[in-house]
Amino acid sequence: MNFVYIQNRSPHQILEEKTSKEVLIRQKPHVGHSRIFGCLIYIHVPKYKRKKLKPSGKKGIFYGYIESSKAYKIYILGKKPS
Repeated sequence: MNFVYIQNRSPHQILEEKTSKEVLIRQKPHVGHSRIFGCLIYIHVPKYKRKKLKPSGKKGIFYGYIESSKAYKIYILGKKPS
């Protein structure tokens, strides 16, 4: 899934060095939110979702994008997958 997301935002020789998304919507896609696959990420936990002495963040690993938005898929370290 991560590969397809990046591929759709990369220029193709057949499309005259335009991206497939650029051909469809006639606008260059924004890629400023892109991250390196497998990089370490810290997630902020708002005050109302934590107890008084709990940490204000969680450590995780980036493993993909959500296709419908600019959100990330993150594996939180120390948490068992469901």
